[in-house]
Amino acid sequence: MSARSLRCTAAAEWSRIWTVRSSWLLAGVTALVVLSISILVGLEAADDPAGVPADASAWDGGRPTAMFALFGVLALAVVASTADHGTGGIVPTLQWTPRRHLLLVARVGVIALTTSALGVLLVAGAGSVVWSLVPEIGLPARQGAEVLGGVAIVLAAGAVMAVGLGLLLRSTAGGLVSVSALVLVLPMLLAQLPYGWSQELATVMPGSGALFLVFGEGPSDDMTTTSARLTLAVWALGALLTGGARLLRGDADR
Repeated sequence: MSARSLRCTAAAEWSRIWTVRSSWLLAGVTALVVLSISILVGLEAADDPAGVPADASAWDGGRPTAMFALFGVLALAVVASTADHGTGGIVPTLQWTPRRHLLLVARVGVIALTTSALGVLLVAGAGSVVWSLVPEIGLPARQGAEVLGGVAIVLAAGAVMAVGLGLLLRSTAGGLVSVSALVLVLPMLLAQLPYGWSQELATVMPGSGALFLVFGEGPSDDMTTTSARLTLAVWALGALLTGGARLLRGDADR
């Protein structure tokens, strides 16, 4: 795998993603939702300054928007990874890039990096919006690095998992349903069931790991930052291995 071939393939993947309307639409909707929520949070804090904790900062107001950014990143990653399977464009793609491992590396890298970077920028923007509305609470750089660093891990792992599921299922609808179930539905459902096994299972779902890294809370008191990161890494790697295996070994049009 030469560096030049990888650059050319990555450039082609970048063009494929950002020359279609759906990518811009998803990115725009995600930005609108994230920034709108940050405005509401900032206005609420400005209207009731007594209710703001003394040690709070603008990053605490921007932190909740990370989960909304996550769903936008997941949706964009799924759509970007499955679009050419739905249109049949994967066949000419593989004719131009017959070395499938090269396509896999470029596709996963470009989608995961661009979507997670977009999410981090939006969360950073959300914190800045809250600060502009409530300047007295401050926007400390050190806390910002910690918050955005944790958000970056969540978004990157989520994007890789979404791409892996997209490559595995080769269906936009199937990929969206799968990531929604793993990140939102199943963790909440399992955590509410009155069984020990359901509580334990909830802690190893990717959605629980994401919630813990963003908010510091999860369905179990036994969760730690290390366990949450490990959970996300395992899900991302598992999805990538299974989805990548299908791309490398399966028929492109099935």
